[in-house]
Amino acid sequence: MINTLINALLPLTLMLCFILAIRQPLRIKTDANTAYRLWLLIPLCLVLYFLPLPWQYFGELTSSQITTYLVEPSSVIKQHLATESSVQLWLITLWLAGFTALSVYWLSSHFSYKKKLKLTQVIQAKNISQFNKAKQQIQSLELAQSSHLHSPILIGLFKQTLVIPEDFNELYSDEQQQLIIAHEVCHYSHYHMWTNQLALVLLAVFWFHPLAWRAYAAFRQDQEHSCDQFVLARKQILSRIQYCKALVLAAETSPPNAFTLMSFKHNGDQNFMLNRIEQIKSMNTNKSRNKGSKLAIVAIIASSLLAGISYAGNQLKHEEKSMEKQSDVYPTHRIEPKYPIEAAKAGIEGSVLLKFDIIADGSVTNVNVVNAKPAYVFDKTATIALKQWRYKATGQVTEDLLVQLDFAMGPSSAKFESLVERIQVNQ
Repeated sequence: MINTLINALLPLTLMLCFILAIRQPLRIKTDANTAYRLWLLIPLCLVLYFLPLPWQYFGELTSSQITTYLVEPSSVIKQHLATESSVQLWLITLWLAGFTALSVYWLSSHFSYKKKLKLTQVIQAKNISQFNKAKQQIQSLELAQSSHLHSPILIGLFKQTLVIPEDFNELYSDEQQQLIIAHEVCHYSHYHMWTNQLALVLLAVFWFHPLAWRAYAAFRQDQEHSCDQFVLARKQILSRIQYCKALVLAAETSPPNAFTLMSFKHNGDQNFMLNRIEQIKSMNTNKSRNKGSKLAIVAIIASSLLAGISYAGNQLKHEEKSMEKQSDVYPTHRIEPKYPIEAAKAGIEGSVLLKFDIIADGSVTNVNVVNAKPAYVFDKTATIALKQWRYKATGQVTEDLLVQLDFAMGPSSAKFESLVERIQVNQ
């Protein structure tokens, strides 16, 4: 588990740095929706980095064309493993403690905040025409009210509820009420509750990464910008002015610590509110932009980054030439590959399929890795060892031979997967 998190740090850090650097310029040059969609690259890059890509299928090879050897860690490596096992245990315990503490804190904060709201169900939504209009299409959205807040929020996950303050009609004009309700309904209709929970899970998993916390805050801000644009995209200037006034009023009347992670409560931070208002002012220039060009920019950025991450995690090696092995070729001198200490520490087992040639005196040459699972873990040590092997001298060159080296932690290891159809060769 720890090694998986460590391996994920590089692609995650690169993607976070890129998105945090480009999100604001991208929102200015295109629009808020385009910048918000960019965050989809985070889970996608993690999936692609660890997603195993198919190796080329060697359909022409038969079981008589490959030999297999078992490689186990040396006694020195095993001693290192025993010494460092306690360190691995402590790291896992520390990560699990942080993950659990955050999860418990967020859940308890949500339920505690929801309890303090003292919700009462609204039978008739008087003077809230926007909600009544949306209710016809969104049947599962409930409406409640509370005396402990001053602007509407959307709360819940499986059963979502739109909560309005009891003095909602007194605080906001009819138009402001419609615009604010439309903003919350936008969160609901775009499934932002679920995307936020995915973001929280990733934040809990990478709680030790400082950029993850900065990215989560930026993600939520971009989400608010996106909903602002959705609500005001076809509104006139006067409606936008009314909406900005409602934002300022919500920031002034919001009590401290009113934000809860499983609800949409406008953050009263003045800088963010000013940033939202500036973004609303610039919507006129963004509106005339060609939508196709915006999507093209996102597609180019996404495809380039994801292709690079996928290549870093999975590099395919294509070999199409058919291979044939002479039945009388066998090693007379075999060097045992060294089990990589990092792989042994992590308890990683796997196999490497190698292609090589034998020259007239029995020396090995042209050693290449054909396939490996996992990739790039045992490749180097297997290649170094095979280059030192010696075969029976036949006085002729034998090309395109195959050997599979299985790296196992011990005799009790699970049976290895065949990288190619093969026979079992015991030592």
